[in-house]
Amino acid sequence: MADELLKDPVDRRRFLKVLGVTGAGTAALAGCSTDKIEKLVPYLVQSEDQVPGVATWYASTCTECATGCGVHVRTREGRAVKLEGNPDHPINAGTLCARGQAALQGLYNPGRLRFPMARNAAGQMADILTNEAVDRLAEAIRTSTGKVAVVSGAGRGTFDDLLAQWVSALGGRLVRYQAFDHEPVRLANQMVFGLNEVPALDFAKAKYILSFGADFLETWGSPIEHQRGFAQSHGFDGQTMAKAVYVSPRMSLTGMNADQWIAVNPGSEVSLALGLASALAAAKAVDTGAVRSLLGDYTVERAAKDTGVPAEAIKKLAEELGKASPSLVVAGGVGSQHQGAIDLCAAVNILNHVAGNVGQTVHFGRGVPAGD
Repeated sequence: MADELLKDPVDRRRFLKVLGVTGAGTAALAGCSTDKIEKLVPYLVQSEDQVPGVATWYASTCTECATGCGVHVRTREGRAVKLEGNPDHPINAGTLCARGQAALQGLYNPGRLRFPMARNAAGQMADILTNEAVDRLAEAIRTSTGKVAVVSGAGRGTFDDLLAQWVSALGGRLVRYQAFDHEPVRLANQMVFGLNEVPALDFAKAKYILSFGADFLETWGSPIEHQRGFAQSHGFDGQTMAKAVYVSPRMSLTGMNADQWIAVNPGSEVSLALGLASALAAAKAVDTGAVRSLLGDYTVERAAKDTGVPAEAIKKLAEELGKASPSLVVAGGVGSQHQGAIDLCAAVNILNHVAGNVGQTVHFGRGVPAGD
């Protein structure tokens, strides 16, 4: 091999090949920083679009939560080294939250699962080959006779649609999982509108934003999308500026960024939402026949008694909400995970309906549908 090297020029590929098969090369790789020997196969069999020393970018989707923000992935020699937001993506428009920026930490975490695992004869989980895992999965699906359930945390997007179609073709069901779930929102939408999904919310279009404990600037829903919309509507454009009101027993990051924080008695948010809906319906002369049974005997006076907020303050809130069109009322999230969470989300749905926000700032059919 030495004679061959003397006769012919040494290009990069041949140099790495020689380096990888010689003891001196192995020592050079292992002696600098670690005792672990790494194979050079990835450098010998490279993708055609990889150029040494030149970064290659790929467009992808962040999966740290169900939002599905668009990302650009910068790679060097076949390894992802940095994530940035995709400026052409309709959800995040080039921005990326801290969880998205930290996604590489999970990719290279030393405690991650590096291979498929299965329980062996001794009852212990052990690594298996990828081909073997695929074969086992295919055989299990083939003999399942339609008894298939797929758990996924994927949000809206083409992969979500593909997964739903695939599971449906198998006769199974798709179950969506989220660490911070939105089941109260889904169930409330099913109760009020007959739609089991989380709607898309247009904060940018709203002239008045009323949040019942929903931390839409933190982790609730699609935070990057909500932050962009909030900045657009709440930013002064020389003429108008949306007002943001936060209703909750406790302060949060979203509450600190609001124009007004209304501290209510814990668990009394439903009374305030329905009291506002009743006052708004009366002021707008809206036919409340369809929602009269849901409003019941909720009034401003009852809301004042339940919440501890003066009746005059509630009347002013209703007046401001009624004058701003379209507005947006939201509820749910970690701050609203209590016994009355579903009732609160249902009350907010009624308030959005009376205010005329459904179809304006609350859009069904564009959000994340629910699994079975």
